[in-house]
Amino acid sequence: MYLLKPPEYGVEEFFDELLVGRHNNSKNQFLINRLSSIKSFLKDEQENYKELGGNKLLHTLKEHDTISIPTDAKLDDSISRTISAKEMEKVYSNFLVDEPDSIKIGRTAYDLILLNAYFNLCPYCSHREVKTVDHYLPKSKFPSFAITPVNLLPCCSDCNKDKLDNYNLKEDKMLIHPYFDDISDQDWLKCKVIDNIWPITFSYEVSDAIVDSVLKSRINNQFKLLNLNKLYADNATREFSKRVKSLVREYNSNPSNNALDFINDNLQSYQFENPNSWQTKMFEALKNSSWFMGTALPQLHSFYRV
Repeated sequence: MYLLKPPEYGVEEFFDELLVGRHNNSKNQFLINRLSSIKSFLKDEQENYKELGGNKLLHTLKEHDTISIPTDAKLDDSISRTISAKEMEKVYSNFLVDEPDSIKIGRTAYDLILLNAYFNLCPYCSHREVKTVDHYLPKSKFPSFAITPVNLLPCCSDCNKDKLDNYNLKEDKMLIHPYFDDISDQDWLKCKVIDNIWPITFSYEVSDAIVDSVLKSRINNQFKLLNLNKLYADNATREFSKRVKSLVREYNSNPSNNALDFINDNLQSYQFENPNSWQTKMFEALKNSSWFMGTALPQLHSFYRV
């Protein structure tokens, strides 16, 4: 969970070009004519989204399954005066996502979303690589934001799958929004070494150090939904196994130091990059575990056979 720089462009900057060359006939109820009439509406909704997001009020938005055509739009009487959520979903899939090798404006906007990640890491889990784009608010329930850049987030495939259209408009259940919610100043992640378990095993949870009850509830909701405890614990167990040989060497060279220099050096390196990474908390847990430092550390060489 980390903060991303919001897209520097809005839906109005690519909308007209997005519609160029698209089918527009009676079969699709002259969709392009209808879409052309809601450009200003989409821009206004986008600005409202930004304002609400900046004020932590996105939970006040209302679900809707259609977009109404402005009354002053000049359309034939036989043409529908609404655009459905399913139609906006197709606009996203066919016009914006398009094909990976497309040179059209929609794919360009989509690719810019994919590239807007820190070291290509998913902002939801901060671990796996970005592979796709996620709608923070699902397009099936909020068609007004189906192609709005500030509602589109770079995401790993696993988080996208786990999240799907899962969302909750309760203030204390909203997922952390990577464009609006900066939790970098929060000590929100906690790890501990599970005593008397071999191989060395870790457990992760949301820290009690979070004072804001709403924020803590939101992080807990995301932590459980995306199964981050298992993701982080599994990775920590694997990462520790890779470090055992170095750790044992450091311990054997200076038993009185208990390999603290090795643990502290790694802890400080990861803290500098991200105080709440699973790696930071793994080394923090090793340092703070009396069982590990007093009992397990001297036995590592025999259990791991290094």
